[in-house]
Amino acid sequence: MSTFSDVDRSTRPQGLVQYLERAQRGLAGPRARLREGLGLRPGERVLDLGCGAGHELAQLEEDGLTAVGVDISAVMLQASRARLTDQDLECRLAQADGARLPFRDGAFDVCRIERVLQHVADPAAVLAEVHRVLRPDGGRIAVSEPDWASFTVDSADPETAAAVGARVGAGIAQRDMGRRLRRLLNAAGFVDVRIEVELAVYASLTELDLVISLRRAAERAVAERAIGQQRAEGWLLEQQRLSDGGGFHATLNRSVMAWAQRAQHRNT
Repeated sequence: MSTFSDVDRSTRPQGLVQYLERAQRGLAGPRARLREGLGLRPGERVLDLGCGAGHELAQLEEDGLTAVGVDISAVMLQASRARLTDQDLECRLAQADGARLPFRDGAFDVCRIERVLQHVADPAAVLAEVHRVLRPDGGRIAVSEPDWASFTVDSADPETAAAVGARVGAGIAQRDMGRRLRRLLNAAGFVDVRIEVELAVYASLTELDLVISLRRAAERAVAERAIGQQRAEGWLLEQQRLSDGGGFHATLNRSVMAWAQRAQHRNT
């Protein structure tokens, strides 16, 4: 299980907050695109589900929105509160499970969910609850999730590359969440679903290691007896040589972004 599935019980909750701080720069582009696709209007009530350390809450408030942050983690909510307070912005925060939101029907104009559904046990239940709390006449949702199962890496040994690639993100509850967004949104009662994909291309192991550890994935493949230890080590050496020589190539659908409208009634 990923440590982000239960931040408060992890062995390094503050380390996870610091990770979000480091990741902020790399996620700025997709976050801006997610906001742009929503067509936000000043004064609208926005639910930031899985608000984390509060980066987007602060941005939404600065943009003139009424932003409400929800997270299941008390540690993350503390970080959000500190950020908003430091910037003299209003704090509207609630600790809750995304599948059991403490809000009335139709309470929000918009909901944004970023890199959260990949960590929950039942994404369909979360989306159904979001559908409930969005207003029926024009409520909107925006979701951004990675698709860890889309990972590819070039190799002269494609079988080993496939075995290692299949273990990338293996500790994440919903590692293929990005590719499932349209189906899940449709099942929850959302309509007019639009999808955009941001393809990340990595030209070195150093660059990839900021996001994905090939060694960790290879070790998992060995532990699960998909490949042998000697073959794994040889493959990792090949990847290092490719990286050193400028021939390394890996890709990942880093952000699958979806926008949709709340239907008047849920699909049955």
